[in-house]
Parts: sequence; structure tokens; C-alpha cells
Amino acid sequence: MQQGPVDLVDEPRRDATRLAVESLGEAAMSVEVTTAGRLATLEREWRDLAGRALADNAFLEPALIAAAADAGAAAVVVLLAWSAPRPGMPSRLVGLWALARQRAFPLLPMQMLKTPVLDHAFLGTPVLDRDDAAEALSAMLDAIAAERSLPSLLSIGSLDASGPVAAVFAEVLGRRGSPCTRLETRQRPSLLKSVAGSGASPVAPSRAKALRKKQQRLARQGTVSCTRHVGGSDVGPAIEEFLTLEASGWKGRRSSRGRAILRTPVLTSFFRRAIAALASRHQAQITALRLDGRAIAMQVTVQSGETAFTWKSAYDEALRACAPGLLLHQEVTSRFLADPALRAVDSCNHHDTGHMAEFWAGRREVSDLIVDARPRRTTLFGLVSAVELGHRRLREAARRGRALLLAVQRRGPPSVPEAGKPGGGQL
Repeated sequence: MQQGPVDLVDEPRRDATRLAVESLGEAAMSVEVTTAGRLATLEREWRDLAGRALADNAFLEPALIAAAADAGAAAVVVLLAWSAPRPGMPSRLVGLWALARQRAFPLLPMQMLKTPVLDHAFLGTPVLDRDDAAEALSAMLDAIAAERSLPSLLSIGSLDASGPVAAVFAEVLGRRGSPCTRLETRQRPSLLKSVAGSGASPVAPSRAKALRKKQQRLARQGTVSCTRHVGGSDVGPAIEEFLTLEASGWKGRRSSRGRAILRTPVLTSFFRRAIAALASRHQAQITALRLDGRAIAMQVTVQSGETAFTWKSAYDEALRACAPGLLLHQEVTSRFLADPALRAVDSCNHHDTGHMAEFWAGRREVSDLIVDARPRRTTLFGLVSAVELGHRRLREAARRGRALLLAVQRRGPPSVPEAGKPGGGQL
């Protein structure tokens, strides 16, 4: 395992300006460095790009990015790549990437650009036109390198490492000579309806029998129903139900390092705005398992293109013995598989664990990267990469230590979830 940053092939740096322009045969490529407000005015152009995208990313939906900026949840910078196929023809949007300015580390004074823009988003892959992907990505990196007001270092979280965008990154970074450190690679569960053997996993007879018993136990306590909330006035109350349900569990307890959305007012505002806006465009839904009308498990799903993302979930921990979260997962999976508009579903899991890992056969590989938009390695790049790699290794050692301690306390063998493979690898 390599211990430090990986250099890719050096090439001379190209000239760039704030509006970076490249000559690409007969096409002209330009990049706007702009705001979420500007992006919000480009609904038609965005929909056109989403229909031609190399890969879908719901966490770059303009409504979600605007909600993050409006709520003050992130200092958002938006990159828009435009291509004019021939001189005199109107430009079309061929690339979109949203990043957030942030301090690299508490003790280091430098800033970085981070994507996705929030910790509560789970895919940092840019949306690129399938026919202009490499040119659009290269032009966006040129624009970052040329813009004096922007840091040149990028922290890219959960880049889709198993899809076509990863190949574009490898090509572009290698051609430019931009250094890259792979910090971690993880597998997370997914449903891939177009790939044989990557749908729902077969349930063992004993497991199916146990689930039926849990469902019967729940039914003895009252009337069980499943509701779907998809837009307008129907979604608003469901959002509040979800926030309350999530905060009632371990995520809402301050003693357990919980990350319930209601604990952070800025995130609460963002989540309400984002889900309501996406639902108004039929791109968000909340599914609820109910007992006598009360939500006991809820799933928030967002969609872009042909891909759905199971963004957030929560369940009533007092009913843990009846497995309401798992019962809802079965219902949601059946609905996904029956939806002809969906090609894939991303679990948004951080690791390859949990009930989605058990019941979904597909896997999506994602990587966390540090990239310098400039085509040379710098001391700053090496420092930030080394600090981040060290921080992740210490965090992983602490996680494993806690798991071992719990196992000893329970007088059982240690059980540590499979972690991401720490970094150093080359794209």
C-alpha cells in the first residue's frame, strides 16, 4: 500500500482565464465560475444535459444546490461548462459541478474546494455530457486553476469509481499532469436493473420465514399500512414526520455522536427546502410504513435521470423487534424494481453494511480523492494529502478499537464492518 500522493504524468500547463476557453476542433468550450442563483435560472439547459449525462447525480440537481446556498449550509461555487458545436451556433450546457469552499483542516489555514457540497450528500461525481465529457472536465479544472479567488485543491468525496466518469477522470488527470491522491475506496450496495445478478438478492427460506413472523408481530399491534408522499402539500407534513422520527432515535441523542438533521438548524432549513423543491418536480418522494396511521419507518428518495438515491431513512427504535425499517426496505425495493423509469438505485451507504448490503446484490465502488487542478505537484498538495491520509488511518484504528472493546465486553469475537481501502492508489 502506497503511503503518499500519486503523481500522474506531467504536461505543460495551458493558459486559462476566468472564462476558460479551449479550441477543440470546430467546437469552443467555455466555463462559467458562478453561483447557485445563476444555476437556478438554467432549468431547461440542465434538463437537456441530464438527458445526455454520462452518469446521473441527484446531489447536483439545481434545486438541491440552491437550497444549500439559500440556507447558508455551504459557500457554493458552481462550474458550468458550455460548448458551441460550430461557430455561430448557440452554446449548450455540457458539464456541471458544484463545490463548496471550506478550510482544509482546523489547524491548517488554507482552503479547499469540496464536493459534494454537504456531508449529507453522497456523490461527488460531476454531471458531464457523454459526448464532451473529457473536454468539459478538463475545461472546468482549467477554470479552477486560473481563477485567483479559488483554491486549486479539490476534495472529491464519493466519486463513482466503477462508472464511466472514473475513466474520464483518469484520462484527463493523466493528460494534464494534475496530481491525485486516492484516500479511500469503498463498495456500497446498489440495484442495477440492467446488469444480470445485480438486482435484489434471493432471500433464504429461513430469513423469509423470520421476516414474515416480524410482520405478523407488528400486525398484531394495530393496522399496518404503507403510504407514498410525492409532491405538493402531501410532502410537507411527511418531511416534518421524518425529521421528528429521525431525531427520536440514536441520531438525535447528543451522547452518541448522532447526526439527526433537526439538531442543526441550517441543515434543517436545507433539508426542508431541498425535498420540497425536488418533490415539486416529481424528483423526491417519502415512503412511510405506518402503524395505526403513525409513521414507524420512513425512507426519503431523490431521483435524477434514470437513477434513484435512497437518501435518508429512519425508524421507531421502540419497535426494533418488529424490524419496521427492514419491512419498509422490502416494500421500497419492490417498487423500485417495478418502476420502468429507473435503471439503477444507489443506497448512499458509506460502507457495504446494513440491510441494503444483505438484500441488494449490486455494488457501486466509490473513491475519495484529493486533486490539484494545477498540472504539477506542490508542497501544499503533498501536505494536505499526507494529513488527510493520516487522519483517516487514525480514525479507522479508533473505530476498530471500539469494535474490539465492545466485542470483549460482550464476550464474543470482534465484528468490524468492512471499511474502505485506505489511499495512495492511482485513478
